[in-house]
Amino acid sequence: MYNYIKQMTIGLLVFTAISCDDADELLNQHIKNGPIVYAGKIAELEVKSGYEKVGVRILPVEDVNRAHCVLRWNAASGNPDSVKVNYVPENYEEDLASYYAELDMSGIEGNVLIEAWNVDAFGNRSLLTDQGGFVYGPNYVGTLLHVMPRFISDGQTIEFDNRVGVVDNLVSYEQSNGQFTEEVRVVERLELHDAKPGGFVRSKTRYLINESDIDTLVTPSYLESVIP
Repeated sequence: MYNYIKQMTIGLLVFTAISCDDADELLNQHIKNGPIVYAGKIAELEVKSGYEKVGVRILPVEDVNRAHCVLRWNAASGNPDSVKVNYVPENYEEDLASYYAELDMSGIEGNVLIEAWNVDAFGNRSLLTDQGGFVYGPNYVGTLLHVMPRFISDGQTIEFDNRVGVVDNLVSYEQSNGQFTEEVRVVERLELHDAKPGGFVRSKTRYLINESDIDTLVTPSYLESVIP
């Protein structure tokens, strides 16, 4: 019995010594490499839709050591694109009270995920944040509908009954000499001068789908309406 207790005591002491050695080794590694240091994170990330591009509004937290942020997209493809945005006055937009960058999204249409992180002056990275957005392209623009002009006052005036999202209409019309007028933007009404009966009014409709969008979208073809 005495020998058994003695052996158990010796084994426990050996195990404790090994455990202490392992703990010391882990502590030494931690002291050697230092604790993980993160840069100040991005407080707000907003993606604004555009035609074959997006605008990104970046608001970092206060950090005296901040240097730049990295924006990345197409990560799921295995061949991601990225851009560095320096925190310098040239990239700061007073109207947005944030830093701002526009990203070329040629070849991308539809939903897109923007990933972002900060990097400070010492090369430390912040935790990653992401925000989804939408990229307009030819397929989307091809679904936009024209607003049909309505002729009043014996055909001397046209009116547009604009639907939600319409900004204005791009209009020109045929005059009695057979020439078309210069294109003008018309919101609701346009008086026609010396319009040719049987001639044409050509119009395109311009949209702003969301107030935060950075581009207006225009119907790709002209609508031709016969002047009475």
